[in-house]
Amino acid sequence: MKRLLFLLCLLLLLSACSAALADPAVSFSPEQPRVGDYVDVTVTPSRADPEEIIYELLLDGEKSITYKPENKAEETKHHLTASFRPRLEGVYTLRVSCVYGKEDTETAEVLISVSGAAPEQEGPEVLYSQKDGWWYRKWYNRSAGRDLQKAACAVFTMSHALQRMGVTDGSAAPETLAKAYSGYYVEGRGTYNKGLVLKAAEDFDFLSLDDKDTFSVRELGDLLRRGDMFSFHIVNGHVALLDGVSEDGTKVHVVDSAPGATFDPARNGGSVYYTDESGAFVQAESPADLPGIRWFFETKEYGGASYWMDASYAVTRRMYLIRKQWLKAEKDGSLAGVSVEYAGAAVTKVTRGKDSWRVPTAQLVLGGSDPRPPKAALVTAKKGTYLKDGNGKRIAGSPVIKRNRMVLILSQGEDSCYAFWEGDFGYVDMQDVTLLDPIPDPRTAVIAPGVNATVHLNPQKNSTGLAQWGGGTPVALLEKQDVWYLVEGKGLRGWVHEKYIQPDQEPAEIPAPDSAEAK
Repeated sequence: MKRLLFLLCLLLLLSACSAALADPAVSFSPEQPRVGDYVDVTVTPSRADPEEIIYELLLDGEKSITYKPENKAEETKHHLTASFRPRLEGVYTLRVSCVYGKEDTETAEVLISVSGAAPEQEGPEVLYSQKDGWWYRKWYNRSAGRDLQKAACAVFTMSHALQRMGVTDGSAAPETLAKAYSGYYVEGRGTYNKGLVLKAAEDFDFLSLDDKDTFSVRELGDLLRRGDMFSFHIVNGHVALLDGVSEDGTKVHVVDSAPGATFDPARNGGSVYYTDESGAFVQAESPADLPGIRWFFETKEYGGASYWMDASYAVTRRMYLIRKQWLKAEKDGSLAGVSVEYAGAAVTKVTRGKDSWRVPTAQLVLGGSDPRPPKAALVTAKKGTYLKDGNGKRIAGSPVIKRNRMVLILSQGEDSCYAFWEGDFGYVDMQDVTLLDPIPDPRTAVIAPGVNATVHLNPQKNSTGLAQWGGGTPVALLEKQDVWYLVEGKGLRGWVHEKYIQPDQEPAEIPAPDSAEAK
C-alpha cells in the first residue's frame, strides 16, 4: 500500500512539473498577412491567471524600430488577445511571455511572414483606428511634431463622414485630409474643428452651419433620421462622428477612431452602450466591453469602435452639422447641390454659385436618407408663422413668414415640419401651414409687360393685397375662377386679374378650383 501511494504521489508531481514547464500557445490570423492588415493574436497560457502578458516583435531577427512595447504590467495584464498592423514587409518574430511571478515566466514564439500590401481602407462602413500604430509618423502637422496617431481625431472624423457620403476616390483618406487641413491644427488646442468642417464643406460640396453648434434632443434625432451627420466634441480634446439615432430617439450612434479617450472617467460624463443579441442597450464600462474591438500591443491602445451614447449627453457638446447637399437640381446634364432663392409647389428658384434658375419643384431632389421631390408648405395662419428651434423657441433673427408665403419642407412630423426659409432651417407648426405636393408640368406665364399687378389674398378686387409684381415677372398658373388666376411666383401664392397675365397656354387649359383652401 505504501508503495502504491508513493507511485501515485510521484505521478502527480511529474504531472505538475510537466504543466509548469509547458509553453503558452500563440495563434494569429490571417495566416498570410500583408502590410497594413490587422493581425490578430490569441494567447492560451498553460496555467490560469498570469500576472501579465508581454508582447515583443522582431523584424528579420532584429527588434523592430517601429514597435516599442514598454511591457508595463498594468497595461498588458488582461490582454490575452491583441493586434498589430505591420508597416514593413519581412519575417516577424512575435514573442509572447506569460509572467506568473518574479522568476516564473513562460515564453513562446511564432514566425509571421508579411508580404504584399493590403488594400486601402475606404468605403461607407470604414472604421479607422487612430491608435493602431499605422499612423505613427504620418504627419498631420510636422512643424508641431504632431502625427495622425497623436492629434488627428477631427481628421479621422471628417474622413468617416465623407466616405459615408460616398467620397471614395482617395481624397477622403486621412493622410490626404491631413495634408489639406494641417493649418487647422493649433498648438495647445488641437484642431480648430469648426474651421475644418466649414472649409471641407466648401471643398466637398456639403452643407454645414457657420452660426450654430448646439441642437436639442428632438432636433438632433430628426436630423440624424434624415441622414445628417455631426462632427462633435464627444469629450474635451477628442472629436467623433454622430451618424444615427435609436428608434425612440434617446440614443445616438457614434463612430470613434480612438474610444480610449472617450472612456476616460475624468473627462467623460456620458454613458456608452452597445446592443446585445436581443437589441437591448447594455452599458459598457470600458472599451474592452465593446463587441469586436481590438487592443494594439504596440500603442497599448484600443482601436476604432462604434457604439451608442445618450442623446441628452451628446447635445451638451459642441457639434457641427455635416449635411449632404440637402437639395439637388439638374445642371449641365447632372444633379448638383443648390440653395433656394424662393420656393413653390409649382416652381422653385434655385442658386448655385453665381448662377440662378427656375426649376419645376417636381424635378428637384431632396438629399438625405429619403431622396424625393420636396413638398412646399403654404403659410395659412393669419398672422404668419416663423422658424423655431428644436425646443419650440423662435430662432433668433428669424423674420415672420407672412401669410401665403411658401417654404420648402425637408421632413415632417405630427405637429411640425422641418423647413428651409431665406437661408435658415427650423421647425414650423403644422397648424400654421398647409402642405402642398409638387405640381407636375406646371403651366407658366408672365405678368404682362408694362404693368404692375397686385397679388390678392382672394379673387376679389377689394381683397387684401399681398404684393405687387412688375411686368415680366414669371408665374405658374394653378387655377382659374372667372377673371382671376391663382398663381405662384416669387415664393408667394395669390390671385391676379387675368388682364395682367400673359399665359403660355390657352386659359381653357387652366383647371377650375376644386377646393377653397387657398381662397
